[in-house]
Amino acid sequence: MNRTKICSLFLIYCLCLVIHTPLLAETPKNKHTVSSDTDASLKKLKSNKGLCVVLGLPQVDKASFVVELVQNTNLQVYFQSESQAEVAQVRRLSDEAGLLGQRIFADRGTKNAIALASNLADVIFVQKTAGNWDSKTELLRVLRPQGIAFLSDSKITKPVPKGNDYWDHPYHRPDNNPQSTDQNARSPYRTQFLANPKFSPMPEISVAAGGKVYKAFGHIAHKENQNAILNTLMCINAYNGTILWKRKLPEGFMIHRNTMIGTEDALYMADNESCKIIDSETGKIRDEIVIDEKMADGPVWKWMGMQNGTLYALIGNKEVQVDTKKSARRGLGHWPWGMWKGHDYSDPKNAFGFGRTFVAINPANKKILWHFREKDYIDSRGVCMKNDNIYYYCPDKFLACLNIKNGKQVWKNDDKKLLASIGSNQKAQHYVTGYATTTYLKCSDDYLFFAGPQRLHLVTASAADGYWLWEKEHGNLQLVLRDDGIYAAGPKETGMKLDYATGEKIASLPTRRACTRATGSVDSIFFRTSGGTVRLETDSHTAQHIAPMRPPCQDGVIVSNGLLYWGPWMCGCQLSLYGHICLGPEKNSSTPSAQTPPRRVTYTSKLSDVESLSVQNDDWPVFRGDNRQSSTTKSPIPMKSKLAWTAQVTKSSLPTAPIVAGEMIFVGDRNGVISAFDMQGKLIWKRYTGGAIYYPPTVNNHRLFVGSADGRVYAYEAKTGKPLWSFRVAPHQRLIPVYGKLISTWPVAGGVVVQDDTVYAVAGIAHFDGTHVVALNSITGELKQENNSSGALSQEVNSGISLQGSLYIEEDELRFLAGGVYETARYDLKTLKCLNSPSTEVRSQYRTAFYPYYPGYGKYLSIEHMLNDRRELVHDASYEGSVFTNLTLKEALPPGAPKAKKEAARWLSMRARRTGQAYKRKNLWEDQKQRRFTSFIVSPETLLVAGHPDSKPESPFLTAININEGTDLWTHKLPALAVKGGTAIDSEGRMIVSLENGQLCCFHKE
Repeated sequence: MNRTKICSLFLIYCLCLVIHTPLLAETPKNKHTVSSDTDASLKKLKSNKGLCVVLGLPQVDKASFVVELVQNTNLQVYFQSESQAEVAQVRRLSDEAGLLGQRIFADRGTKNAIALASNLADVIFVQKTAGNWDSKTELLRVLRPQGIAFLSDSKITKPVPKGNDYWDHPYHRPDNNPQSTDQNARSPYRTQFLANPKFSPMPEISVAAGGKVYKAFGHIAHKENQNAILNTLMCINAYNGTILWKRKLPEGFMIHRNTMIGTEDALYMADNESCKIIDSETGKIRDEIVIDEKMADGPVWKWMGMQNGTLYALIGNKEVQVDTKKSARRGLGHWPWGMWKGHDYSDPKNAFGFGRTFVAINPANKKILWHFREKDYIDSRGVCMKNDNIYYYCPDKFLACLNIKNGKQVWKNDDKKLLASIGSNQKAQHYVTGYATTTYLKCSDDYLFFAGPQRLHLVTASAADGYWLWEKEHGNLQLVLRDDGIYAAGPKETGMKLDYATGEKIASLPTRRACTRATGSVDSIFFRTSGGTVRLETDSHTAQHIAPMRPPCQDGVIVSNGLLYWGPWMCGCQLSLYGHICLGPEKNSSTPSAQTPPRRVTYTSKLSDVESLSVQNDDWPVFRGDNRQSSTTKSPIPMKSKLAWTAQVTKSSLPTAPIVAGEMIFVGDRNGVISAFDMQGKLIWKRYTGGAIYYPPTVNNHRLFVGSADGRVYAYEAKTGKPLWSFRVAPHQRLIPVYGKLISTWPVAGGVVVQDDTVYAVAGIAHFDGTHVVALNSITGELKQENNSSGALSQEVNSGISLQGSLYIEEDELRFLAGGVYETARYDLKTLKCLNSPSTEVRSQYRTAFYPYYPGYGKYLSIEHMLNDRRELVHDASYEGSVFTNLTLKEALPPGAPKAKKEAARWLSMRARRTGQAYKRKNLWEDQKQRRFTSFIVSPETLLVAGHPDSKPESPFLTAININEGTDLWTHKLPALAVKGGTAIDSEGRMIVSLENGQLCCFHKE
């Protein structure tokens, strides 16, 4: 064999390896030495990925077991014990190993209650120090279906609940009717998990089966955050969101079609070469089905469906090759329409999804059972299958039916009235109409339905012979076929519920906004409203609002495994939550209230007796300086400065901004740790909470208060770190996975504020889970006031306040960003009554990217600071940090002149400036260095800023700017970007900066 042939074969072999090899590493990079206890547990594991619960330890003082378990797997572990000493030991060792708050989470709990949501854990180990675990019911509650609990002398496997359904084809089943039969995914809902990936390239297709969700991501990234998963297939644990494996998809093949099927143990994924049968556990190809090109014009799979174990497919010619497009644009989402090569469907011979040959295949032996060939090209967007028939459409020529048992044509109809009514394919691929690639034919037992973005009319034909039955004027309808009628979600006033036989309107539906697909569960229809998701309750025909997220562009809401799935997204829209989001039924979702520990816990009997901390008037004891977050100080910023010292707060997590009080510096981090340093950078004390800390502590009356993602507020003696009390704001102990961490369904994610003798805190993620506001006695931790109702502020549409911003006090009101429906949440400080007027519209209009969950986007700050002479420092940054104005000093507003109305997330202000809607003021100076900022401190003469040049995020700085002249007094390069609001100053002008690399830096006068 000559050298050229050898090289060619070697190249083909390498390419095959690339195609057939999953992307992720199956085991940890570095194996660690393990004890016999750990080794025994490792041998019991079926998989080294997922969520593991450890109750107690195998031996007293054997906390290393938990660390060893994590170091030798890819598991995430929740450790719970009745012993505070065991919890402390696990936290300390995990912290030393850099695993605490990353992959190990530890907390104290009672023996009969596990502080996790239901159906989450892949495996549970009940260890010796936990004693005899009596509540097997609680173990079964927390285990996900097919998960296993290991006790000392037995094991328990959780069965798959009766009534669970799979979404095993892209449109649920090959009939293309996106209506689930799942009996367990019923309202009301609670969040099951928020997980990666947060953003998706275009297009995106999903199926779900066997406790797994499979997502295929396509070839176009409109924003930089989508590049990483271009042309990627992903397998995700359906119950806790763990990404189990990833594979590369072949480039050039347009995936938005019906060529993906999930089964109990495998994924069938077809492309322009073959159908790969991929093992669900490993992601490796078990087998491959290739169709002879002589039989089918070409090797390309256009459509496929599975029924009773037989695989049916439409095969045909090679197609237009699509180009992979990476992006360098920052931001959260949005994408340009009409940019897919080939989406115009100009030539059926090589258009996406057109073919002429149907085949039936036995997957077990790959035997072709029959094949059928048409003379004309069939549009796979017009193919569906139900019972014993495949229905298919050749545009402008005929509608036909095949019997799937023998491959014989049952009927073929070219009736002129039918074809004229269906009409030619219309131009789509627009944000109003939707996607040209969308399927437009659905079937029930008796009817065929033509509707979608390419259709002018909704047309119904008989499944028995293909003859025209009735039509409706509007065709761009997303259909969900239910026993009680046809639910047709449409734009403006076109949405309606219709009678099958006559097409008569039974009821009107809420407006569907733009492109997203409608889907159905057993009690609901979901589709996109003008911001968020509308959930049409089918029994009452009432519209409910799920405000933080809308159905993702191509998938819609997927219903499977007793759960509901949203995302990820390629767009921004009016969203508050981004990612792979799962909701489950509220029923049995957490430990019964009777088993939940008390909300308030005291750690000392002398709550009034604390060591004093000498706080000066010009210290920085709260986030951004004061309860208004004004970022102002009376302390002069030095004209020259130098670096005094650095200290490492954490190496594995993002720290909070610092606060400075009484010659001490306090900072939290997302591992759940609070650290106190002296003004020389020496660590004085360290304490642990049960969850991430997103915003810095607050010092008041010699005490330090902090909110944790475990759902609690903690109080410490500030000087020594002695624990005083904690209070659970969350209504239940219910931890869930949120972007790689375990946190409460109701985290105290916005920090706390203290005024007079009262601590204010809010717990929650999304309004449908509930938003909980408390006022606590700062000395004792006792509850003074509580508001648990603002999550459902509007009872009519079940929509309300979502916690989407840090807490502050203004005009005697507790305030924070409230999510999509209400811009800012407002509560009376004395009564905690919510002051927002309820909105009954099923509509979201405000955009937020909450810093705790999206630190890459929510970190940029705006400033609008009025000086004593009414001149104003102004810098606007959008909520995602991709749109901003230069920092300016503006002339004073004339008396009576209106200030520009700005959205709190600084978006509409950009639009106002572009369109001339804002009042024009002269700029006294404007920063021309194109800088973005994560922190400000305004002193009487000087502005201290931290940030980076717009085009150079790798060049962070700390700079002092002369306010009157706009000139830089001095600049220090920083080793990393300052965190949000990450600068503080004390009464002596010493400046503390908290950095994203976990460092603290102190600068003082030179």
